[in-house]
Amino acid sequence: MPVLKFLFPFLSPEQLQAAHVVCRKAGHVLEYFVLGVLAWRAITASTPGWLRPELFTIALLLAVALSDEFHQSFVPSRTGALADVGFDLFGGIMGLFLMMRRRHGTRALYSHSVL
Repeated sequence: MPVLKFLFPFLSPEQLQAAHVVCRKAGHVLEYFVLGVLAWRAITASTPGWLRPELFTIALLLAVALSDEFHQSFVPSRTGALADVGFDLFGGIMGLFLMMRRRHGTRALYSHSVL
């Protein structure tokens, strides 16, 4: 919040609060976007051919997001929110789709269902 106040001194307290929420949620998306990219790279490099790496990556992202929010529910200065799992998964799946598109091209991405 202090950084937002410094960068945008003309915003009202309500606008600053809204910007703070947007920044926090964008942080969830960006963090899990990077995790999705890195997980995809690690999983595709080390999985056997019969395992679908995209499904395994989504399962891993879900497990990490749920366990992170569960952990936050025990930290006094934090709160665990199930809605944040949705933001986490959105970012992770966007990173996954980027990597799938880079590897297989646009046509292959839309030719079969991931879920």
